[in-house]
Amino acid sequence: MSSRPARDDEVTRWRDDGWVLLDGLVSTDEIDAATADLREMYPTPEQFHADPDGETERWRGRPPAPRHSFVWPADGPGFRPEQHRWNYDFPFPGSGALNRLCVHPSIVDFAERALQTTELRQYQTHSSAKYTGITNYEQPMHTDRNHSWIPPRAEPPWLHIETFLYLSDVHDGVAPTHLVSLRDSVGRSPTALLVMPDNDPELYAAEQAAPGVRGSLLAYRTDVFHRGVNLTEPGGARFLLALAFRAAAHDWVGYSTAQSRATWPAWTHFVEGSNPRELALFGFPPPGHPIWNDELLKDTAERYPKLDLEPWRAALR
Repeated sequence: MSSRPARDDEVTRWRDDGWVLLDGLVSTDEIDAATADLREMYPTPEQFHADPDGETERWRGRPPAPRHSFVWPADGPGFRPEQHRWNYDFPFPGSGALNRLCVHPSIVDFAERALQTTELRQYQTHSSAKYTGITNYEQPMHTDRNHSWIPPRAEPPWLHIETFLYLSDVHDGVAPTHLVSLRDSVGRSPTALLVMPDNDPELYAAEQAAPGVRGSLLAYRTDVFHRGVNLTEPGGARFLLALAFRAAAHDWVGYSTAQSRATWPAWTHFVEGSNPRELALFGFPPPGHPIWNDELLKDTAERYPKLDLEPWRAALR
């Protein structure tokens, strides 16, 4: 299966229904080529399940028990700290193939068409692994209020977009995200803290799972109710990239920033293999920006010796 552009009806479905699964958007060959980079960050399912405690200590050290402000019951939905034990922030170690997936042309093209602008920022970029048995991964129904200082405004040009790129096949046993279409959540405020099953059984009855093969992209709006569910497959695991996009000028929207990792070799390798459009997704000043002068270009060439700075020099000329 090769990579493909999103269809117009898929863009429309994201805008109207609030979410869409773009099955096989990125080729399985490209996903599989990046799998080796995952092994730099996470144990394989076989390694982990053969010795969960030992693998956790080998990869993560011996982390202290999390301090809970609220202890969720063992059964039922909750936001348990262990649900996010295995995360890794961009840029990722390894060959660089996984970093290139973050700016894959099919994903960026979809985000530009969905948000109706080419002036984008990628404001969330991290990888995630989940393994059966670590914890109960079931969550309450919620919207992602932690992506913006203000509630979402649900029309262009104010929309922003969250996506999960599946790095492994995601089927019913390995926790495909459950989402509710906007038409099935009418009248409910997206500013609600969380919704438990007993409080709104109709909302839970309307949820749909989003399973897909590796290379599929799940895209949803920030006013869409959704939740994580538990892994039930013995020996199961799920790997993905979380990538979120906003219009460049919308500074009230944010989640993570890579500037604190600007000295990492993985970032330098990423920069030196990127073009101006890809770097602009992370706030790197594009050619023609007023910050550029001859001295800054000289310093940037020293910092990134393999970066082709000709587009920046041409704009300055």
